Amino acid sequence: MSRGADPIRRARLLFALLAISIAACQAPSPAERYQHWLAGQRTDVDEYRAYLRAQGVAGLIPMSELLRSGRRWRWCRAAEFALPPKSAWPDTVRTLRLIGDLRRAGLLDGAELTSAYREPRLNRCEGGSSRSRHMSGGAYDFDLASDADIQSLCAFWRREGAARSFGLGFYDRRHLHIDTAGFRSWGHDYTRRTSLCIARP
Repeated sequence: MSRGADPIRRARLLFALLAISIAACQAPSPAERYQHWLAGQRTDVDEYRAYLRAQGVAGLIPMSELLRSGRRWRWCRAAEFALPPKSAWPDTVRTLRLIGDLRRAGLLDGAELTSAYREPRLNRCEGGSSRSRHMSGGAYDFDLASDADIQSLCAFWRREGAARSFGLGFYDRRHLHIDTAGFRSWGHDYTRRTSLCIARP
């Protein structure tokens, strides 16, 4: 090999070593973080999964999303994932059945679940209400796709909300709350008047 090739070879080697070093320093992905958390919770999570399966709602949402605690878990120094207490499991089933119907109707296409059960300290840090349904199970926040059909979602809420105790909240057009704790809707100031589903006079 000629002397001129040595600097090129050294540069390639340094580049490869740099790439390996950067890869080693990268933060773990959400999937990796979930697997790490799951390692210490597997028995309880398996029991919850079996319960959801027996109720016919398993697999509607990946467990790595279904067990997300809150958007601000890092800021709040909380666990990224949380298993709801057993007392909350029936409420989670009720809301998951509703979410399943919304998905089958194409009303949550492209939506990502970002917050489910929250323990009280995290709920306070997240800015949740002192009566937040996130603390008792059965409340879920989603990031909607940019082309989400809000009016069809509202039409579903108007048509079936009373019978199903469908609560539908909009933090804005892309951020949505769903629960089954009462037929109601609200908007960015947490009042009915700012809901995207309430017709303006």
